[in-house]
Amino acid sequence: MGVLYFSPMLLGICLLLAIAVSATALRFMAPGEQGPGLWMAGSWSLIAGIGLFIGFIITHNPVLNVLGNAAQLAGEALFLLGIFRFMGRPLPWWTVPASAGCMALVNTHYWLFDGNSDFLMGVYSSIAGLLPAQAIWLLLRNRQDRQTRPAQWLVGVSLSIYSLVTLLRGYLGYHDWWHDQPYVQPYESFSYLLPYNFAIPALVMGFVGCTLMTTQRVLGRSRLLADQLQELATRDPLTGVLNRRAFHEQLVQEMARAKRHGTPLCLAMLDLDHFKQLNDRLGHLGGDQALLQFARQCQQQARSTDGFARFGGEEFVLLLPHTSLSEAQQVLQRLHQNVSRQPCAYLQQRYHLGYSTGLAELREDDSADSLLKHADQALYAAKAAGRNCLRIWRADL
Repeated sequence: MGVLYFSPMLLGICLLLAIAVSATALRFMAPGEQGPGLWMAGSWSLIAGIGLFIGFIITHNPVLNVLGNAAQLAGEALFLLGIFRFMGRPLPWWTVPASAGCMALVNTHYWLFDGNSDFLMGVYSSIAGLLPAQAIWLLLRNRQDRQTRPAQWLVGVSLSIYSLVTLLRGYLGYHDWWHDQPYVQPYESFSYLLPYNFAIPALVMGFVGCTLMTTQRVLGRSRLLADQLQELATRDPLTGVLNRRAFHEQLVQEMARAKRHGTPLCLAMLDLDHFKQLNDRLGHLGGDQALLQFARQCQQQARSTDGFARFGGEEFVLLLPHTSLSEAQQVLQRLHQNVSRQPCAYLQQRYHLGYSTGLAELREDDSADSLLKHADQALYAAKAAGRNCLRIWRADL
């Protein structure tokens, strides 16, 4: 039992146990993520293998030695499969039976034919050192997932250190076997303690990187979900332009800015003419298509500083910051000409969209509601004038 109290080995076992517990927690804290399940299975398989090896030390039962070494290699292989699953790549499942089976055969031969322990250690270390090669190559060459790229490099570099140290341990084992060095107790051997001092800490860093990869992906999906919720809260579901509530917030902000800096601002209200007849003729899907095409045409003509929204039904609003009344008229005339020139089509029916426009300029005493009311009054004046035209709000309206 003295080997268990030798601090590097005991520390290594505790670190591996910490990885297994952490991997289990990660598996249940991120249930929808790919990878943590295999990291959990691999970690506990590794711990089970160490437990069997400890049982071998106590009982000197060779079966426990064979099973322990095989279980440890199977655990390492499963852990590495988790990286492939996390990155959405096909899993090389063959590595699990190949590594564990090869080790079991060599280990059984060792006990049946009184083999050399240094050679056995060399075989084990060779398999363990070569196992991460595919995962390292995948991690260091991946360019697709920018979000988790830094953590992938941490895992790749950590596994590279683990692999090199483990292969060095194997080389030392083969060297001692070839030169017929006398047997040394594991807790007194540099080659046996090498992985506990360097390889296991590298494996811990690798698992920290795996945790970071998972966390970054979870946070990224949370941000995406938040963006989608924000989109749903601020966008019209049919046309994709701002909805009434979001536009009102933008209007209040732009009005406050215009009054603070003394810059002009105009607001236009646009309403499709005879939309009910068009909707009856084309059907609701055709009417939706007309609204969508009109919104796209307006967005194409609007400037980057303008605000455009669907206010309800077939009514839209266009906010024109830093724009005088004469400039706003020019913008709206260009928009009207472009919409009039572009025919629309639905189920082989071609038609042109006509719309009425009401325009109001911000005054010093205006509120958002009063400015909207002025644009609406100008819109009604345009409809009363025969539709498909522009009218500007005046106090006498």
